[in-house]
Amino acid sequence: MIASLISLLLVTGLSGIVAQTVLIRECLILYGGNELSIGVTIGAWVVWEALGAFIGGRWPRGARGAAHAFIAAGLIFGIVFPASIYAIRAFKVIAGLPPEISLGITSIFGASMVIFLPAGLLHGFAFTAACRVYEGVKGPGGKAAGKVYFYEMAGTIAGGILVSYVLVTWLHSFRIAGLILVLMALACLAMAVSAATRAGKLLAALSLAIALGSAVFMAAGLDGRLQLRSIAAQWHGREVVSYENSLYQNIAVTRATGQYTFFTDGLPAATIPVPDIARAEEIVHIPLLTHGTPRNVLVLHGGAGGVIGEVLKYPTVRRVDYVEIDPAYLGTLVRYPSALVRSELGDPRVILHYTDGRRFVKAASPDRRYDVVLLGVASPATLQANRFFTLEFFREVRRILTDEGILVFTVPGSLAYYDRELRDINMSAVATAGEVFAHVAVVPGDQNIFLASASARDIDLSPQRLVDRLNDLRLTTRLISLPHLTYRLDRERMEWFRRAVEPSRAEVNRDLAPKGLYYTIAYINALHTPSMKGLFAAAGRRGIPVFLAALGLFAAGAFLLKNRHRRIPALFVISTTGFVVMLLELSLIFVFQVAYGYVFHEIGMLLTMLMAGMAAGSMAAARRVTTAGVSKAFMAAEASLASFCLLLFFLFTLTGHGAGAGGLSGRLLFFALLFVPGFFAGMEFPLAVELFEDREGTGGSVGPVYAGDLAGGFIGGMLGGFFLFPLMGLAMSCLLFGALKAAGLLLLLLSGKRK
Repeated sequence: MIASLISLLLVTGLSGIVAQTVLIRECLILYGGNELSIGVTIGAWVVWEALGAFIGGRWPRGARGAAHAFIAAGLIFGIVFPASIYAIRAFKVIAGLPPEISLGITSIFGASMVIFLPAGLLHGFAFTAACRVYEGVKGPGGKAAGKVYFYEMAGTIAGGILVSYVLVTWLHSFRIAGLILVLMALACLAMAVSAATRAGKLLAALSLAIALGSAVFMAAGLDGRLQLRSIAAQWHGREVVSYENSLYQNIAVTRATGQYTFFTDGLPAATIPVPDIARAEEIVHIPLLTHGTPRNVLVLHGGAGGVIGEVLKYPTVRRVDYVEIDPAYLGTLVRYPSALVRSELGDPRVILHYTDGRRFVKAASPDRRYDVVLLGVASPATLQANRFFTLEFFREVRRILTDEGILVFTVPGSLAYYDRELRDINMSAVATAGEVFAHVAVVPGDQNIFLASASARDIDLSPQRLVDRLNDLRLTTRLISLPHLTYRLDRERMEWFRRAVEPSRAEVNRDLAPKGLYYTIAYINALHTPSMKGLFAAAGRRGIPVFLAALGLFAAGAFLLKNRHRRIPALFVISTTGFVVMLLELSLIFVFQVAYGYVFHEIGMLLTMLMAGMAAGSMAAARRVTTAGVSKAFMAAEASLASFCLLLFFLFTLTGHGAGAGGLSGRLLFFALLFVPGFFAGMEFPLAVELFEDREGTGGSVGPVYAGDLAGGFIGGMLGGFFLFPLMGLAMSCLLFGALKAAGLLLLLLSGKRK
């Protein structure tokens, strides 16, 4: 039976990481590509795993009952996986929301908690049930948890590699779920046959039926039909003519009355054949006419379908460097009828670069200077977008601008009223750009157009002067005219904008302290959930002091109770390890996004490297216990984790940003940095089980320890992405994590417990 048990454990680990990766990717599409939601989704997964682990450690009684429950949990998990995919895609329909709008934080939290409930609960239940089965087969002892942990993590590593580089590249989500169901059913079949009980025979028959049924379902192409049906539900029955996941994002195209709308991660990106004329003409002609004689223009993302066409109208323009990170997006764009797009991309003056805009600017030769840099990213609404609105990026752009060069970008605005959230977004943009550029002019509107220049001369936005240049260049426009420019460039309105945003105390936006992202999230949340405005306002003013006070009280309580309850030190350490490791994982994922801009594709591998470290750490702990003792090994792991936190603090402090890494070596560095905290967390788990062990044996102690670990991870996931990192910054957060782990080490030393 041990061979079939190990096989099912491996498949459980593999299916867990595959399901987690696919569901997180689907949630990123649902949440408009907001990477900060990764913390919430992982947090939702682990809190349900914690509850499942707690249940699995206590029910059903006996190793035989646990074996049957383990098999049943695996089968149900395989069925729940595709159902969860469908639920994600149908969420906005069920909630009565249009498919193209983003979600507020409360909707993200609520959706994640519901979506990940069944899969997370079953996966956590399976782990502790498996520990009890392993004990029943190998006999009682403290190493069962470590062995089960290792086998499940080994499966997780294999699954992470498989899902990252094979499954999501070649297969749609429902085909992946179908293959996982077949694999899980076959592993359950082998386990059920080896059980040699009446219940085992029934489970074996059920497993065989599920495996065959799923295989036939896929062979008949019914999973493809389910894929199309779920897409139709996701888009509320609109005509979806294209739907695919690229390395960087989800790309969907809808058609209505001859007009094609292109969506990336569920949000509108372009329309053809009739573009957004107002946006294209204003963002191009106001800055280019202000400059007067633009020759070299750089367009960073979002240029095809209108913007580049307007730039090419200027007879002075000699070269347009157009940067787009996703070849699949432009490939999709050119497949549909648009003479404008074909003329834009076919013009010999346009040089297309398939790379990340941030990396292009950083690597640009000092010999090539640009008269105008147009940023096509609308606002700092995601980490990927925020990296184009930071102090570090503005400094990089300043290096490649000519002396009279202009950087152009937009953020959300209003022509009526600026509430606190909108003031903060705009004031942060003004303050950040003002740190680098001598002059920053703002054209107020529903989308505020920022013009930043390092020139010694003021930015002249005289409407008559711009129209005179328009006429001298003989440019044909549909919107830009003297009446329109007089209205848009009204001096009184510009002064009104200045007065409206001045009360804000918004801070400068940085790569590793993304204040602009926090302000934008607060703004989006205020639009969708006005009742949460007070929470974001309070978090911005007092969130960090309150959070630090809560951590201090938690640690003080552990120190006060350490002598009365001997399990408190181990439980404090393992719960704070779950908290810290979750946040270290998120911080490195976020820095990876800042550096590379495509966490959508690599999320599975990034999660897997942490899991790989956990597997290695659990095995290292099993060997260490025999030579050094549980308590000493536990303290060594805690000290190492504290040191790693301090190492990241110095690394983030010295670099100041994460956009300098590049190539394969940079990716390997991120993988290694994720492996290390996983290794020490993996060491601590079986050691904590040993220290926590009570009269019920390992099965009775695994549940509370595993639940404490995952509960800490849940709290970290909920707080880290949306609040802690934007408000405190990644460097200072890592310093806090180091202090928390140092407190855990001190608690272990003072407790005087030896095993």
